[in-house]
Amino acid sequence: MARPTPRQQGIAEQSTGPDDALVLRMLPAFAVREAENDLPLSRAAQRLVVFLALRDRPVRRAEAAHVLWGEVSGEQSAGSLRTTLWRVGQVHRGLVGVTPEWLSLAGPVAVDVRAAFDLARSLTTTGELPADCAPVTALLSTDLLPDWCDDWLFVFRERWRQLRLHTLERLAERLAAKGRFVEAVDAALTAVEGEPLRESAHRSLIRVHLLEGNHGEAVRVYRALVELLRTELGVAPSPGARALLGQIQRAR
Repeated sequence: MARPTPRQQGIAEQSTGPDDALVLRMLPAFAVREAENDLPLSRAAQRLVVFLALRDRPVRRAEAAHVLWGEVSGEQSAGSLRTTLWRVGQVHRGLVGVTPEWLSLAGPVAVDVRAAFDLARSLTTTGELPADCAPVTALLSTDLLPDWCDDWLFVFRERWRQLRLHTLERLAERLAAKGRFVEAVDAALTAVEGEPLRESAHRSLIRVHLLEGNHGEAVRVYRALVELLRTELGVAPSPGARALLGQIQRAR
């Protein structure tokens, strides 16, 4: 199972803050940590905690039972939920809030995904750039629980994937505009690696090379994009990509 790298873990700890009683991590692997200890939750308990954390609102017990144990009858799924709640309570009574009708993630629980969303959104606008963007780029390379196969995770996982790729592209261009080309190239390449067929990621990398004056590098990336799109999708680059090629040709 994937584990967070030191850089990813460091940025998560900075985002969630040192004073939180509990820290829930889902990028890239699941862990609930109290102080320096991971709570020993069963897989069913992990799924429940993640479901509540990603919904980020109170959830009806019937809805949680249906989503998490939908392959069995309503009575059986309700029983599985009751058992799981009891087991969670045996590990930590302050993790899940329970009423006769509603469930929620109790507080204070710091959730790395929420902090990551806030950070990414700030970086796509006018948020201040960190002095060292390497930990941010590492965090933005991370998928949400990639080893989990639950269908209900798809929308949450895809929402994070789209945001992190957009953020990497925007971060690359903002860094290049500041003359921080090493970090800019790293962010753009991370976006390309995250989705090789994503043309906008390649365009960001081309723009970084152009801003640094590396026209040969920009042409090389463009030609690689042309071949990739032709081979994999049978299409040509968009007008936006061709316009970048025009900039290169005019600069010669």
